[in-house]
Amino acid sequence: MKQKKKYYGIKSKFDKKKDVRRKRIFTILEESIEKTGLETTAADFNKKLIIATATIMFFVSAFIVYNSIYKNSSVLKIIIALIAAWVVISLIVYVLVFLITVAFLDVKAYQRTQQIEEVLPDFLQLTSANISAGMTIDRALWFAVRPRFGVLAKEMEEIAKATTAGEDLEQALLNFSKKYDSRILKESMSLLIAGINAGGEIGELLNKIASNIQETKLMRKEISASVTTYVIFIAAASILAAPLLYALSAQLLEFVKSIAVSTSSTTSTAGPALVGGISLKLSGDGIAIGDFRIFSYVLISITNLFSAAIISTIRKGRVKDGLKNIPIYIILSLIVYWVASLIMGALFSGML
Repeated sequence: MKQKKKYYGIKSKFDKKKDVRRKRIFTILEESIEKTGLETTAADFNKKLIIATATIMFFVSAFIVYNSIYKNSSVLKIIIALIAAWVVISLIVYVLVFLITVAFLDVKAYQRTQQIEEVLPDFLQLTSANISAGMTIDRALWFAVRPRFGVLAKEMEEIAKATTAGEDLEQALLNFSKKYDSRILKESMSLLIAGINAGGEIGELLNKIASNIQETKLMRKEISASVTTYVIFIAAASILAAPLLYALSAQLLEFVKSIAVSTSSTTSTAGPALVGGISLKLSGDGIAIGDFRIFSYVLISITNLFSAAIISTIRKGRVKDGLKNIPIYIILSLIVYWVASLIMGALFSGML
């Protein structure tokens, strides 16, 4: 009986740990989904992740079976390989799919935040005009909603529903500010809540907040314009200079290997050449051209990834603003590398 109790105790601990992990996953998904405004639940989204993982594992299993049959492996080895794949690889695939999905949701949430910050000054000015016309704060916020405000209009509708249901306006505004990772939004809502609690002139306060936000945007644009020289230098170095140097290195490697191959026959019969009293023997063995090209592709992609991130940080102050430029940088640099390889290959072939 003691052993059974101990067994059940261990089992319950594992179940508790499993429940904690599941709650963490669902919490992360719920927070990300709430920020993106998607009309779905964390459980439904998790089901889609599992389906995506199972689909990927189906193709992985098909590849394992095909490769095993091609190598004439036994049925037992195939079964062991499939079990190992579904136990180990499926977990890795699920984690990767989960991380990619969370990153995608984070980018979507960031885009919504940018949309809110873009129209927030106009919304505050309309709210200020409504307050000056004699409306209460909650009615002024509601009547300031316009379709062109997009995400902000939907959020104000949610605040209006919450206050109608009996929630305090200050708490609704505070929850709204915490929902998005925006310093401008949080500070604006904090000042508005402080003004409501202090009982001051809210209309004038909203006008000042709106003007400060617009001044901040203009200052950011001026800073971005002042660092254009650095942006051009980094972009030219990553998109043009690096691919050209890698293409030149590849052609020099082919050139040296062709010389080594052509002189290998003479050095094998006459012995190593003497250059300045030093024995010199060239060999065609070394780095393969294909391996060097793969190395070049990888390094060019990594260089441009970090270049796009650095440029985004210099211009906007945040890496997320430049995520859309990363594929453009990588594709352009690879095209430059490919074209430079063709041109240099034609030039070096004429020299041999």
